[in-house]
Amino acid sequence: MTKSRDRTCLLVIVTAFLLTVSPDPVSAAVVQCYDEARGIIQPKSPDKCDGLVLSEEEARKKKAELRRARILRAQKPKSEREKGRRGHGTGFFVSKDGKVVTNQHVIEKCQKVIWVNTTDGQEGVASVLGTDPANDLALLATTVKAPAIAVFRSPDTMKPGNELTVIGYGTTKLPPIRPHLTPGTYQSHNRKRTRFQMDAAVRPGNSGGPVFDESGYVAGVVYAQLNTVKTFQARGKLILDRGFAISNPVVFRFLDRHDVTINRAPAPDAKSRDAIFKEAKPIIARVSCPQ
Repeated sequence: MTKSRDRTCLLVIVTAFLLTVSPDPVSAAVVQCYDEARGIIQPKSPDKCDGLVLSEEEARKKKAELRRARILRAQKPKSEREKGRRGHGTGFFVSKDGKVVTNQHVIEKCQKVIWVNTTDGQEGVASVLGTDPANDLALLATTVKAPAIAVFRSPDTMKPGNELTVIGYGTTKLPPIRPHLTPGTYQSHNRKRTRFQMDAAVRPGNSGGPVFDESGYVAGVVYAQLNTVKTFQARGKLILDRGFAISNPVVFRFLDRHDVTINRAPAPDAKSRDAIFKEAKPIIARVSCPQ
């Protein structure tokens, strides 16, 4: 009888110990999440994975495949990597009939044709409906179907430190084939509130793309990045990753002149950057022209 009680007590102690040291199997679970749009694989909890869940073996093979693809692209001559493209920028859909907003400087050298590629695989051509060189804006009519259209932030009430998200085809070394996300924070407007600056590592190719607020609504249009070298030479100050955008009121007036109805935001609702990228990706377009 004593031995039976001892075994029972031992079982209770071991069980209690296991319950104490064992992690919660639900909260500790991590999966390999493949974000096909950005071509990256990250460990995430299942409830935060918006991409494809891969097994450890599948993730290993996919990472090797992505590395090989990057190496092969990098080994090609520059003329081959950029074959058929004079340059590229970003645009975004503002109407259901396929109108796209971008920067005027993105399309000013397109002498023959303007190409537009959507994130859902469509490719078409575009014609210029109107430009505003003073504000570096252009409106294009395209032959593609808009997968989705932009929702604009209104009114403009951003404060320093507010989160911003830039989505577009920013270039580092190789011209990207998929849009990617660049995090940022709002800094300030100019005196006339026609432009604003942000801490964001925008690059050539981001030009003409939308800047999203913390709710995923368009707050402006990227048009430039700070020249770090020249700024340091002129002022002796090292300022990194400073981007500039055209403010919404300027964009609204431009679209109104061309009879484009603005899709304005409802009440704000803060979202994660991953959620913003997923929802905003369909409105993004790559804008380029042939050599």
